[in-house]
Amino acid sequence: MSYMVTPFQVSSRGLGEPVKVRFVHLFPAIATRHSDTIDCVFLVEGQHATVAISCAALTELREKEGKYLGDQQLAEIAALALRRTLEQGYNAAQAELPIDADQLRALGRELGYL
Repeated sequence: MSYMVTPFQVSSRGLGEPVKVRFVHLFPAIATRHSDTIDCVFLVEGQHATVAISCAALTELREKEGKYLGDQQLAEIAALALRRTLEQGYNAAQAELPIDADQLRALGRELGYL
């Protein structure tokens, strides 16, 4: 899979200029980082930024609400979370941005997935 999320630009107060963001890949980080997350990796001006979606949040969503999110939806939720973080002025490059259950629900609703 080459692109699940179209490359985009974000005006970042923290970085002082628009930054280019490109989706790289999505993978379960349970084995790679032992973190119990689904990681969406992006390049922000060439530097890695990881959005880590809690597996516990996905399980809770599935068990309590009967809602399932696919890889494409998770990638788009992660992209929105990263966009918001950059717009607020935080430099998310070379960092991990965690998404918990409440954030997952809010972003999923905003995108029309929940």
